[in-house]
This record gives sequence, C-alpha cells and structure tokens, in this order.
Amino acid sequence: VKGGIYQMGNPQGKADEKPVRYVKISNFYISKFEVTVSDFRAFVNSTGYKTDAEKKGGSYVFNGEKLELKKGINWRFDPSGTPRKEMEDNHPVVHVSWNDAVAYCNWLKQSTGKSYRLPTEAEWEFVAGNADKHTKFSWGNYQPFNIRVSNLADDNTATVLKWTKSSDRIFWGYQDGFVFTAPVGTYTPNELGVHDLTGNVAEWCSDWYLSNYYNQNQKDNPLGPNKGHSKIVRGGSWESTPQETLTSSRDYHPPEFRSCFIGFRICY
Repeated sequence: VKGGIYQMGNPQGKADEKPVRYVKISNFYISKFEVTVSDFRAFVNSTGYKTDAEKKGGSYVFNGEKLELKKGINWRFDPSGTPRKEMEDNHPVVHVSWNDAVAYCNWLKQSTGKSYRLPTEAEWEFVAGNADKHTKFSWGNYQPFNIRVSNLADDNTATVLKWTKSSDRIFWGYQDGFVFTAPVGTYTPNELGVHDLTGNVAEWCSDWYLSNYYNQNQKDNPLGPNKGHSKIVRGGSWESTPQETLTSSRDYHPPEFRSCFIGFRICY
C-alpha cells in the first residue's frame, strides 16, 4: 500500500468517529485476504498453540438474537457452531481472539524474519476506504443490489436467522450467495487490490479502544492509546448492519473475546 494523507472518521457517524481529522499513513504491506482456516491450521500444527476459545470455555455463537457462549467451539468451527468441512479451508478463520491473532503474527514473524503484525485502525481505514477517496464501503459509495460486492447481511441471512427484514438491519434486496462466511477472494477486490474489507468477517486491529481518541489529533501513523480494556475491531461481518460495515465504523472487544463474527488479516 502506497501511503498518503486522508480524512479519517465520519462527520455523520457515531460520536467515537469524530472529529474527522487528517491522518498521514506511511507505505506498508497488507494481506490481500483475511487469514483462512488453512492458514491458522498451519500455525497450530507448527506450534501446538491453544486458542482462548480452547482454554476458556468455548466461543460465542449468534442465535439470531444474541451471542451465546458455547462450549467446545473453536477455530475449527464455522459461525453457526458446525465443524468446518475440508472444502471450507479457504474461508476466513473465526472464533479467534485478539490474543490468538497476535500469536499467529508472532509465529509468522519468527518463521519468516518479517515484522508481521495486525494493522492499526488508521491503516485499516485507509485501505478500506480506497486511500484518500475514503469511500463509505470498500467497494464504493453505493448500496449494492444486482451486483455482488461482498459477503453482507442480506436477504438470505435474514431468512435463515428468522429476522424481520428491515432496511436498517440488512442490505435490502441484496443476495451475496452465502449465509455465513464466504471463501476469501470470492468478490472483486477494492481499488487497492484488497478483498473482503467490508463484510465477511470483522477484523482485529492492533489499537486499544478509546471513545474520544480522535480528539487527540495524532496525525502521523497513529497507534492508538497506550492502554485500555478493549481492542479495535473493524469492517463488519456477514451479520453486521449497513451502518456497522461503513469503513469509518468502530467496534471493540476485550483481547480475549472470540466469536463467530471476528477474524483478522495481517500486515508489515
């Protein structure tokens, strides 16, 4: 990714997306795809690593109304809590915590000698918004209908989860072909050549979350607060509302949190 300057945030967004301010990003590399089940298996097979889900009683699965902690669920399972089939090795891994994602990066760093890490949220938003264009979604500024742009909360999701279809809950009139995760790279990449930044799975970033952090106006490669209780999650998932999948939208969870919604990608 060639660096640049862009306006981070959203003047019409939530309080923690304001104030909009100019941010400078240096050149960096980011993975075209989210880390897959196959990628994560290679890490586990090499190290014997046990995830937070395996050590702390399972992972959270969405029942259509709320998240439920289910025992025995880990990275080997799909978002519904069903064991992954071999044909799903190219789906993004889920049920992984921020701690697990960092452990994967550290293993890759040791294996390759390259400084792999999670992206900062400023880097993530720069890429997702197509650099200084800062588009609403990774595919652009329009609502998708007849063209499949990403794996989103759509008519199929609403039917399977028995939602009342509403314009603010799903991308109304849209069908992406999948209820839960889709294989990485299924849809056209954004202008920077990166796939699945909006939808599929939400992605861990390196930063601690602070609701008023944007007021600090750190302009050059901001790294986020020095400490906190939760880590940033970006991009929205197969279940997220249109508002939650905006490139400016911020979510956050404790580092040990894991669920059917969240995966990650890497950079250096």
